[in-house]
Amino acid sequence: MRVVILDNLRSAHNVGSIFRTASALQYSEVALCGVTITPPAKKLSDSSRGTDKLISWKSFSATSEAINHYQEIGFHVVALETCPESQPIQDMPKLDKLAWLVGNEAKGICPSLLPGLKHIYYLPMLSEQSGINVSCAFSSAAYHDYFKNT
Repeated sequence: MRVVILDNLRSAHNVGSIFRTASALQYSEVALCGVTITPPAKKLSDSSRGTDKLISWKSFSATSEAINHYQEIGFHVVALETCPESQPIQDMPKLDKLAWLVGNEAKGICPSLLPGLKHIYYLPMLSEQSGINVSCAFSSAAYHDYFKNT
C-alpha cells in the first residue's frame, strides 16, 4: 500500500503530475498539506488529466498532521529530500506500507519535519545540479520503489 504526502506544494502543475503518477502506480491516497492546492481546482484537474477524480485524497492543515495520521495507521513515512541525514535511494529497504513525503518546489520539506523520520532518501545527481522538479523526483522515486518491490 502506497500514499504520497505533499508538503506545501504551490504549483497546480506539480500537484497534478503527482496525482497522475500516483494513479498510474495505484496509490491508495494523496495527502494535500498546508497551502497545497486541492480539487476541484481547474488548473489541478487539467494537469492531472482527471486523475484527481480517480484517486482518493485528503487535506491536512499541517503536514505534521498527515505524518502523524499515516504513522498511526502503520505507514513508514519516507522523506525524499537532499540533506546531511539522507541516504541514496538505492539503500532504501523494502517497505510494505509506505508514505512518500515530498516538499515544496523551492524550499523542499520543512526542516522541522525531518528529525522525527527514520527514512530519508535522496536521488543521486550525476551533475552539479542540486535537484530536479518535485513531480519528476516523486515519479523517479515511486517507480524505483515499484520495481524494487515487485
